[in-house]
Amino acid sequence: MIKLNLGCGLRKIDGYINIDNRYEVNPDVVWNVLDGFKYADSSVDEVRAFDFLEHIPIGKTVKVVEEIYRVLKPGGKFESFTPDVEHGQGAFQDPTHVSFWCENSWLYYTVEAYRNLYGIKANFDIQSFNRVNTNSRLRVYHLHVMAVAVKNG
Repeated sequence: MIKLNLGCGLRKIDGYINIDNRYEVNPDVVWNVLDGFKYADSSVDEVRAFDFLEHIPIGKTVKVVEEIYRVLKPGGKFESFTPDVEHGQGAFQDPTHVSFWCENSWLYYTVEAYRNLYGIKANFDIQSFNRVNTNSRLRVYHLHVMAVAVKNG
């Protein structure tokens, strides 16, 4: 079973291949996902991306999500946890955030009409959306998304 923990930082997880683009956090694999994923099509069971997608430049997010989709097996799990722009200040308070996410962002990876509008191949079925208050004092909320890859075969 292949499970990827993208942008692991200091939060490495047993049972996952912990991936980051920074040597200093000592991941299992150092690589920049903007260069694509080093896995075959439909070879990965699960991808975890916590506090990761907001660090992908806005013009490159579709490419990265499509790479996640490409490597996932049919029915493979994609779990995302991003600061929610609709609630709180977490999305904008961090100067390293370069893309911004809300529930509607996922329409472009789940609804055929939106996917077709931009030629997006990634097709996910959202299993759950949950808004999580991660820091009351700083008014930070995250959007926790559980999705599965919809593929033929």
